[in-house]
Amino acid sequence: MSTSSVVEGSPMAPQRPNQRRTMVASTVGTVMEWYDFNLYGLASALVFGPLFFGSTSTGATLASFATFAVGFAARPIGGVVFGHIGDRIGRKYVLLITMFVMGLATALVGVLPTHAAIGVWAPVLLIVLRVAQGIAVGGEFAGATLLTVENAPPGRRGLYGAIPAMGTGAGFVLASAVFGLISLLPEDAFLSWGWRVPFLLSFGLVLFGMWARRGIEETPVFAEIEEQGEKVRFPLLHTLRTQPGAVVRTMGITVSGFVWGYLIQAFTLAYATSELDIPKSTLLWAIALAATLEIGAIPLWGLVSDKIGRKKMVGIGLVATAAFAFPFFALLETRSTPLIFLAYVIAMPICKDMVFGPQAALVAEQFDAKVRFSGVSTGREIGGAIFGGTAPFIGTALLAATGSITPVALYVLAGCLLTFIAVFTGRETARD
Repeated sequence: MSTSSVVEGSPMAPQRPNQRRTMVASTVGTVMEWYDFNLYGLASALVFGPLFFGSTSTGATLASFATFAVGFAARPIGGVVFGHIGDRIGRKYVLLITMFVMGLATALVGVLPTHAAIGVWAPVLLIVLRVAQGIAVGGEFAGATLLTVENAPPGRRGLYGAIPAMGTGAGFVLASAVFGLISLLPEDAFLSWGWRVPFLLSFGLVLFGMWARRGIEETPVFAEIEEQGEKVRFPLLHTLRTQPGAVVRTMGITVSGFVWGYLIQAFTLAYATSELDIPKSTLLWAIALAATLEIGAIPLWGLVSDKIGRKKMVGIGLVATAAFAFPFFALLETRSTPLIFLAYVIAMPICKDMVFGPQAALVAEQFDAKVRFSGVSTGREIGGAIFGGTAPFIGTALLAATGSITPVALYVLAGCLLTFIAVFTGRETARD
């Protein structure tokens, strides 16, 4: 029987006795990696401008967000490299490599000298480490989610794929909580040494993550590919030749989540602190609360997509996101702490995660098993480079050019439209 005919989670697919251990290991590692990656986003909004670019001006903020975008530009490189490794050598090896690279790069950011100490070399070194982060995370999402999706029991791929994906929310909770606590320091202490503490914590977290992922086994799908000798020599080239539409569709599926998510988690921090004079601690705790709720929301929406279908679930989320784009910014402009918290709680675990929760299963279902890692990681990470890393920069540029938040909200609507087209031009895959 051909591997490509075995659908993960079908009665014909072999089940592993260590499904629970695999899921826990994937999720714990994802939490650690996204703590590292999201930490950079928070710092780029709050401290990297003055410390590494020597100014508190809009130009310095744009430069800081540009280094944030560099990490996303590097993600397709990681997607290609780790996609090849994942399809040729195995899913589990990718997860160990990405964990080590991400943790080391993040910890080194915490010991970098600033612009005041070494001048232009400060942002240069910062960019180098951000590139390393981007390459690592380029293989992380596909590796962690495929490890669980390909182990899923019948009719549960949406739920199983969403569980490690919720590590993105948990990682942001951890990053926001640590950064929120540190931000309570006096301003001088925060800027001189306090901001370094969350980055240095990565030394310990990466060791814990490596320990959690030790001994995980390959998925039954990859094991069958090995057993039957069906590996493809150049998985990405094979994917682009045989399934180019699936790669493009995967890019489109990610647009709304990337634009909306990174505007919320990075752009609004800079916008609300500089334009609305909202304390950064208020924003960080609001995001931390919303990200905490994401830990339950992401698997919930993944489970619902198993019941009602991926397209219907994502469609509901896109309508909700589009409808809430303008009210979200209006709630921030009230400067009321309860309404600020309400804005983030609606925006993240409800609007964003209705689209993001089913995403892992949805993109995995686009590709044949032999090239799935390459297809998912390449398509998703190119989407991230184009639409995710640039979102805070574009949001800041639109605000600076027009003096109005309206173009930023319209930018969110455009992202929803692109994802809607990508999802609804494809077929329903939940019950394959």
